[in-house]
Amino acid sequence: MIFKNPTARIALALALAVLIGLGAGADAACPKAPQPPLRTAPLTVETLRGAFDFTVELATTEAERSCGLMRRPRLKPEEGMMFRQDPPGPAYFWMKDTPQPLDILFLDAEGRVLHFVTHTTPYSTGIYGAQLPIAAVLELRAGSSARMALEIGDRVRHAWFATD
Repeated sequence: MIFKNPTARIALALALAVLIGLGAGADAACPKAPQPPLRTAPLTVETLRGAFDFTVELATTEAERSCGLMRRPRLKPEEGMMFRQDPPGPAYFWMKDTPQPLDILFLDAEGRVLHFVTHTTPYSTGIYGAQLPIAAVLELRAGSSARMALEIGDRVRHAWFATD
């Protein structure tokens, strides 16, 4: 995506600089495989195809968010990791040291899917993200979005999000 707005380009450049800085620090901060699991919680993704239940690890500290799924074994179909972003804002992720392809869902404060990418490239330093008011990011095993027939506007139910 090319940002023609100078402010958007500056914001993206700053976000990338922070991301790259976190990634460099993550190499030293993230334990070698296998990393210890984080606290888990149930989560439900609601699509037109139905409700899909997952158990997700919650990355809530800066160190946990920096490490993410780096050097982790493969996720089971019903597993994932969710990252909280407070305050909401643009969010960018990469796959450095992540051995499995993922689907990445970018969510607003109500848990609605604003943007998503599928089948990310393992070990890539390519950037995946959204310059939207992202409140949380959900990483699932690649293929999960297709299995659920995920669409923009679908809802993720979890304690982090406002309820109707």
